[in-house]
Amino acid sequence: MIRTFFRQTLAVCLVLSAGSLAARPVGYADGYMLMIDATADYQQLAYTYSPSFRWSVSAGHARVEDIDGLDGNVSVSFVRSARLLHRWNLPRAQGNAFVWGGLGRARYSNAALPNGQAVWHAGLQLDYETRRIYTAWVTEYFNGDGWQFRSDVASLGIAPYEHDMDRMATWIVLKAKRSSGMRMDEINKELALRLFTQTWWVDAGVDQRGRPALNLMFNF
Repeated sequence: MIRTFFRQTLAVCLVLSAGSLAARPVGYADGYMLMIDATADYQQLAYTYSPSFRWSVSAGHARVEDIDGLDGNVSVSFVRSARLLHRWNLPRAQGNAFVWGGLGRARYSNAALPNGQAVWHAGLQLDYETRRIYTAWVTEYFNGDGWQFRSDVASLGIAPYEHDMDRMATWIVLKAKRSSGMRMDEINKELALRLFTQTWWVDAGVDQRGRPALNLMFNF
């Protein structure tokens, strides 16, 4: 009985780790990830290498629309490092805390502003997941010369079935997003269908204004 319980517990942890790593800033040890996040107001692309399951390094590019005070958009090319602060492995659930930070250079759509200015970037992610329920809070912050941008996203996901390691997982996810530092500072709701396997992740949805949102991730 104890042996059966141990095998079931180990299987649950493996399923959660395999499925969930695709949604997190640190991937498999000695693995690579390509991450794409695209909404109407914010787009980000990052290529990540994880030397271990505890930390990663990334190079990427982000674009933010209608930054307050800039009279236009800003694009940031950046490098950053992410760290797994703590992982809670429970019998039928898993929780994680991640932090990341980095530096970049800004380019502005407003021709009156000088390009190449330094930008610093930081973020935090907390998540908790069973095989049927997923919750997460992600905050990201960019700070440049005379401007700043912060994005906060709270997510609640429900899985219609419990997935195994060799099956595609399906989630229905409700997100509440708030972007600070843009001309339009409001809470925006989004409903998404999330599909993932051990090697890829697709999160496609629409917000309350009918605008599309897409998140893609591929593990190599």
